[in-house]
Amino acid sequence: MLTNYHTHCQRCKHAEGSVKDYVMQAIRDGFDILGMSDHLPYPNYDYGYRMDFAELWDYIYDVREAQEEFGDKLRLLLGFECEYMREYRRYYEELLTDYGAEYLVLGQHFYDIDGHWQSVHGIDNTTECLAYARSIREGLETGWYSLLAHPDFVGLNCLPWDRNMDEMTDMIIDSAVKNDVPLEINANGVRRGIVRDSEGEHYGYPHFRFWEKVAGSGAKVVISADCHNPALLNDSDVQKCRDIAKNWGLDVIEELKVKKQ
Repeated sequence: MLTNYHTHCQRCKHAEGSVKDYVMQAIRDGFDILGMSDHLPYPNYDYGYRMDFAELWDYIYDVREAQEEFGDKLRLLLGFECEYMREYRRYYEELLTDYGAEYLVLGQHFYDIDGHWQSVHGIDNTTECLAYARSIREGLETGWYSLLAHPDFVGLNCLPWDRNMDEMTDMIIDSAVKNDVPLEINANGVRRGIVRDSEGEHYGYPHFRFWEKVAGSGAKVVISADCHNPALLNDSDVQKCRDIAKNWGLDVIEELKVKKQ
């Protein structure tokens, strides 16, 4: 099967192409399943790099319309990439009921600390990485998420890989296995290129220190384009991620368990 569950569109304000553009590209590339998972807007605060909350139903309509038009050519799913924060627990539940989302992707770009949100980009010490991992663990335990996006996202911060980083990695992997949520190897990390730190030259993510621990852990793995342009849906960077998974002997799956059919 050829599938992708991490797909954005122009509504997030940092991508190109409409839902229909991605669907048509997926059909040309021979995809079996395409999941649209644009960044979730929140009702009471603009966290940036996402559609306005007022556009939420327009996005849902775009996906539903494309499902009607192209449903005989591929399976199109309505999803969202969203963070987990306690204050929005009811909202996440409503996405899977009232809003009709078929799956949620946990992309923890920021998280709640004592009532305040912390950007993952702003983490400047490895102790804080443990708080990041705990927020992911709490999110996965809700059972709402079908995929954990870029779990090694903190690798962009070029922090030293110390005992805290190992503990963070173990916590995330153990939670993914316990809750049967696949971990994502993210092609957008490959597109960002090589970083240089105390570990040498490597991708910020997928970070080799993280994925060497995933190997043999029993965790399931999904490869995602995380595309913000239709042309990137199945590009050479996605293939590099497939090669990474093959080299590590990871348990790659193609089809996610979604919440609604």
